[in-house]
Amino acid sequence: MRTNILIAVVLLALVSCGGEPTLEDKKAALDAKKVELGKLQNEISNMEEELMAADSSLVIKKEPGILVEVKGITPQTFEHYFIINGGVEAVEQASVSPEQGGQIKQILVKEGDHVSAGATLAKLNTSVIQRNIEELDNQITLAQTVYDRQARLWEKKIGSEIQLLQAKNNLDALKKKKETAVAQMAMSTVKAPFSGIVDVLHQKEGELAAPGMPILTLVNMNEMKVKADVSENYVQSVKPNAEVNVDFPSFGMSTTATIRSVSNIINPLNRTFSIEVRIPNNDGSLKPNGIATIKIKDFTADSALVVPAISISKDAKGDFLFVINKEEGKSKAVKTYVQTGRTSSGQTMVIDGLKAGDQVVVEGYNEVANGDLVRIQG
Repeated sequence: MRTNILIAVVLLALVSCGGEPTLEDKKAALDAKKVELGKLQNEISNMEEELMAADSSLVIKKEPGILVEVKGITPQTFEHYFIINGGVEAVEQASVSPEQGGQIKQILVKEGDHVSAGATLAKLNTSVIQRNIEELDNQITLAQTVYDRQARLWEKKIGSEIQLLQAKNNLDALKKKKETAVAQMAMSTVKAPFSGIVDVLHQKEGELAAPGMPILTLVNMNEMKVKADVSENYVQSVKPNAEVNVDFPSFGMSTTATIRSVSNIINPLNRTFSIEVRIPNNDGSLKPNGIATIKIKDFTADSALVVPAISISKDAKGDFLFVINKEEGKSKAVKTYVQTGRTSSGQTMVIDGLKAGDQVVVEGYNEVANGDLVRIQG
């Protein structure tokens, strides 16, 4: 009873703290249960002895052997995975700045606005450029008049060809200057490079803007990418278009995706290469800079012998487990040494030492020794 209260108090404390029980907590709870089971078995034995002492005609039949649970070994598919951490990024995200400097005259959007590609986001003060264009228009009009008159004179064999060419060159040069001024005027209008949401406004109207200095951050939430670094030990196991499992613990969602790209360069500083996975995000549940875990399969065996990893023990000779051997109708636990392979999701592949049809002790293995009689829980 006291043990039950202790377990309940521990679990209640864990739940109230908002955390999941750790592996050590579960082991402690299991040990407490085993202690409780031992006490119950002692109480049962004492009660049976008291009953038989009180009534000599009463005989309580006890089955010999330690109660265990076994697993029949059959070939099955075994898959091994490794897990890496990655960061979430928007496929389309940009810090938008003007192509030329100037004072911000007008910001036409606010944070949270949805904008389409090509929409005007902000305008710079263009009064100086506008005056230059007006002046160039006047100069072009004059240059055109000079050129036309010079051309008529040249047709009448009056004047020189050089004068005509100079007039033509002056007219063309002024037109080019106007084209440049008009292009500068256009660069003073900041437009959306793609459709998205205005996430952050970095500057205000009246402040000076410059190329490379963002006025706002624009992000398209419809598609995200997860970028992660993978140890070079897995360079032969990770291939483009391979299917992976992606988990987003902060956002409470998991999905499957394919590896879009694998870097061909290994980073010499940390001996890793990068991969990228694309994730649709039409509902906007994923956010840039979030954390993701990617589960990648790197090994598969079609007909493997698999046992729970926890049932394997180790001594000076190596790894072993207990296999049931039946003799004269009795079941014994036989200590069997095995060669183990990979472990994944709590299951270990046994390479040598077992055969199909063997019964392996998976519960009660800590209570038996080599050759002990056992009772198999039905």
